[in-house]
This record gives sequence, C-alpha cells and structure tokens, in this order.
Amino acid sequence: MASINSLQQFTYKDKEASSFLEKLNQLNVDSSYYLTILAGDNQSARRSFMNDVKSKANKDLQVVDLGEVITSVEEESYQNIDSMLESLSSEKFVWFRQGDDLDGVYTSFSSSVEQYATPQEKYLLKKMKGTEKVFFIEFEDESAVTNMLKRHAQTLITFPATNSFLSRLKEITVHGSSFSTKRHAAV
Repeated sequence: MASINSLQQFTYKDKEASSFLEKLNQLNVDSSYYLTILAGDNQSARRSFMNDVKSKANKDLQVVDLGEVITSVEEESYQNIDSMLESLSSEKFVWFRQGDDLDGVYTSFSSSVEQYATPQEKYLLKKMKGTEKVFFIEFEDESAVTNMLKRHAQTLITFPATNSFLSRLKEITVHGSSFSTKRHAAV
C-alpha cells in the first residue's frame, strides 16, 4: 500500500502523462497491482486517454462498468466483484468506468463534504491486491476520490474541464452556487 505522499499526481496535459503511457507495458506488477485514478469532468480527454491506453495495451485491456458490478446490497456487490475479477484472468490491464458508483451513488451511502470509503470500495481494493494487473478507475467527479483510494493508488491523473465559452455553458450559477446541467456542450 502506498501513501498519499508517494502518489504521483499530474494532469492529462502534463508531459508526465505521455511518459506514463510510454512506460505502461513496463510496469512491474509481480505479486502486486498498479492502480491509476483518472478524475475530472473532461470526458473527451478521458476518452482520448483511454484510447491511448488501448493502443499501448495491445488488446490486453478489459473495460468494466462498475455500475453493473456495485449495488446497494453489500453481499451482492462482493459476489459481483469476485466473479468479475475471476473473469479477468488473462487481461493485464483493467479499466473501470463509473468509479463514482463506489462513492455511494448506488450504495445507499450519502455523499458528504468529506468522502469516506464505502464497504464496496474497501472490498474491491482488498481483492485487487496480488492480482498482478494494472487497474484504471475513472471518476467524473474529482471530489468522489476518497483518501483510501489515494492511499492505494500509485498514480492520479486529473482531467479538468476546459475553460472555453461553450464548456462554461454547462454550468449554471445562482448567487454563488453552481448547478451542473445535463446539457452537453460541444467542446
């Protein structure tokens, strides 16, 4: 387990991101694992980064939707996690989409200012150990990344929203409070 102090943090635009992609196949995961957290609401940049990972992984990447694995029933989630990880026997790279579901979106835990790991998140992290795989967990909301995830991760790559006029149309601000809209602005 790493500590938050040893966590490598950079944005997708930094040169560290491209060097990370170049060294992707050289990551040593013998009797361990490697966890990269991808957080931020710039969906097009996350999609582009995922395509870069796919090209570097040489078809050795499995994409898993955590929305289909994590439920509000803990035991059911545990069984789903176990069977999902068993089905990934040959793939070295695993990309988890909808990591926000670990935050309590569908787990009956409410969101708060300080995010704490849900039992489902703790179980997933425990089962990752010793898998000898490289994991990516994608979060749309950067604040959904818990300290526990940061302690278990080796890399955190952020995907902040662009500052273009069209991207700002997605946010409505009233008296200093922001409310995200479901409208997708062209970026």
